[in-house]
Amino acid sequence: MDAMRILLVDDVHLERMQLAMRLQRLGHIVEAAASGCEAIEKYPEFDPDLVLLDVSMPDMSGTEVAQQIRERYPDWVPIIFLSGHDEPEMIATAIDMGGDDYLVKPVNKMVLVAKLKAMRRIATMRHELKETHQQLEVVNERLSQLVNEDGLTKVANRRFLDQKLAEMISWHGRNNLSMSIIMIDVDHFKAFNDYYGHLEGDRCLQSIAAELKTTFSRAGELVARYGGEEFVVLISHCDKTRAVKECERLKQSVRLLEIPHTKSTTAELVTVSQGMVAWVPTGLETPENMYQIVDKVLYKAKAQGRNRFVAAEFT
Repeated sequence: MDAMRILLVDDVHLERMQLAMRLQRLGHIVEAAASGCEAIEKYPEFDPDLVLLDVSMPDMSGTEVAQQIRERYPDWVPIIFLSGHDEPEMIATAIDMGGDDYLVKPVNKMVLVAKLKAMRRIATMRHELKETHQQLEVVNERLSQLVNEDGLTKVANRRFLDQKLAEMISWHGRNNLSMSIIMIDVDHFKAFNDYYGHLEGDRCLQSIAAELKTTFSRAGELVARYGGEEFVVLISHCDKTRAVKECERLKQSVRLLEIPHTKSTTAELVTVSQGMVAWVPTGLETPENMYQIVDKVLYKAKAQGRNRFVAAEFT
């Protein structure tokens, strides 16, 4: 890293301009501010690698500016104070108030160059650390996605479903709000697999999962693979009336995929059966308890001929 972005803060126009020119001749990018308030205003947009900060200014002292920078912006950037005073007590106070170094004005050229070299090394390390941190965040996000995602269908997996259902039960229970859970089973899927083969079976599940994810993509909605050919949809702030409409929408979205199913005794295309439960949680229900309840409702839909949904309220 050759050039640094330096925020220079000094209320004396001539001194500010002279030092700015020296810094620019050394190859750095300089943003000058004539006051502490102006410096704080410019700081986030300019995003400096180094702050050169006059201690004595009329509107706001350098130490006050340093304090505000440290409080507002946790990403550490070195601050070097500038002052015509070289008393040990003042230097110590400046460092205590958030500064990292101290230069006495008029600034000696050799000392300035030496300080800037040291700050450049720090700035380089800081940028490398930021890049490493950003890369780690990307990796961690991807790992989190892999941990919570079903490998085949790319919707949420059972582990994440259990976690989110427990959270939603707790939250809706505390706020006395209704929620819904829909359990979906692909009709005659074993016959589909046996006739078309497992690769086509996988493609069928992937197509249905993708359609469900598109259909239920709003905030407070989650699509997950429960296991095998079964999926679960969780819908926040959803009573029975709305949930019935969502079940109908789900049924139509799967039908529009038009996946042929020659061996189905229900229809010529792939269809699904749904069991739905809408309720206001007490907060004491467990995911396993709710899976058992909605599975029984799903069984009724299958027993009544499949390619349909059965809606129930749980009290």
